[in-house]
Amino acid sequence: MLTTRRLNPTLPDRVAGPPRPDVVAVTRELVGAAVASGISPDAPQAEPVVATLTAGCALAVGRPDDAQLHGWLAHRLEAANDPRRDRYFTLLAVINGWPAPEPLAPVIDWSLKALKMRTAR
Repeated sequence: MLTTRRLNPTLPDRVAGPPRPDVVAVTRELVGAAVASGISPDAPQAEPVVATLTAGCALAVGRPDDAQLHGWLAHRLEAANDPRRDRYFTLLAVINGWPAPEPLAPVIDWSLKALKMRTAR
């Protein structure tokens, strides 16, 4: 579980409870299988994946699963979808002798397309 920076700026700094996962980590976990299996973001089979994604991210950040969260999630994923991110983690793995990580761009791209299509409806 990734615990990077604070995701919900409306919460006080010292909220009791376990750290929450970053929405990018949640997205990788929940959408990765759909991308690997070739499900198109506009396919009917993507509906439960998107519903699980938004519910999981709502839980991770402590917000309701509503249109505002969907917009926030799309904005957050767009910000994370920088090609330098994958390159950075690849170089970090090389320096530390870790296995090369799976690139996040395909999962983030899929998620953004699926979210935007459903928001436009």
